[in-house]
Amino acid sequence: MPTNIHDAFFKQIMSQPETAGQFLRERLPTRVAALLSDDPPELLPGSFVDEELASHHTDLLFRSRLVGGGDVLLHVLVEHKSSPDPLVPLQVLRYMVRIWDAWLKQGNPRPLPLIIPMVVYHGARAWSVPAGFDALFGDIPEALRPYLPAFDHALADLGRIEDEALSRNLRLRAFLKALKYILRSDLPERVDVVLAEVAHLDMVDVLLVLTYIDRGPVEIGDEVLRAALRRVVPSREEEIMGSFGQRYFEEGKAQGMAQGVAQGMAEVLTRQLSRRFGSLPDDVRQRISSADVETLDRWSDLVIDAPSLDAVFGRAPNH
Repeated sequence: MPTNIHDAFFKQIMSQPETAGQFLRERLPTRVAALLSDDPPELLPGSFVDEELASHHTDLLFRSRLVGGGDVLLHVLVEHKSSPDPLVPLQVLRYMVRIWDAWLKQGNPRPLPLIIPMVVYHGARAWSVPAGFDALFGDIPEALRPYLPAFDHALADLGRIEDEALSRNLRLRAFLKALKYILRSDLPERVDVVLAEVAHLDMVDVLLVLTYIDRGPVEIGDEVLRAALRRVVPSREEEIMGSFGQRYFEEGKAQGMAQGVAQGMAEVLTRQLSRRFGSLPDDVRQRISSADVETLDRWSDLVIDAPSLDAVFGRAPNH
């Protein structure tokens, strides 16, 4: 998984149209969900999140058919912080504007598409930020209200939803429970709850959930997982833990192989550069030793014709 495990986990769940459709219909306000057709939503490409917030936010944009005809866009913003951010409504507005800008730049005609913003929150503290954008401004004279953008965002505060009510679908419920408890300090005591649906999941989904909670911020040892599986699904404990351990072995083996290849390439590149340009500055040696295989390969190709170190690295190495 990428560095942000929450981002990877949620996107992997919601990349499946049927799962995304069920989630949206269950978590949007009833009156809004009733307007959506039964057709699975279409996941659209792109992210509209600020780069500096990417470690805290995940966003997905869907297009859904309406029952009466036409389309609507659904922008789902997942808040990964452990407590609510009071500026989320402002961030939601910024992302909506970026979606409309992208729509126009793609040559789409007006009118602009309607966007339903939705915030999904799985922090430990209850969500306490008003959903209305105008709440950011405090007391506003009534005569000035027409000059403010006015919208609400839908909210799914997973921590305030009872486990069984997270979804009618067992598979989606298992995923949402993992999201619900991943940031809670009592996760080791709640593992049985998180894994309650394991008996109904295939091995791919089981490993997805186990990997997510194992790599989360709250440490859970293999013995805790094994004991929980023994209680929840004793007939599959050995099979699941065997597959879980094998997955980590294969990942570690692949990482080790990649590190070994990179180390060998770095040694060869260092010798080539030293023979052509003499003693190498410390910062150049540091860049070589920390580079990945793809970068080392590119530099090795440049060494053949490069007139200087600058030409290899794209800058003066001693600056």
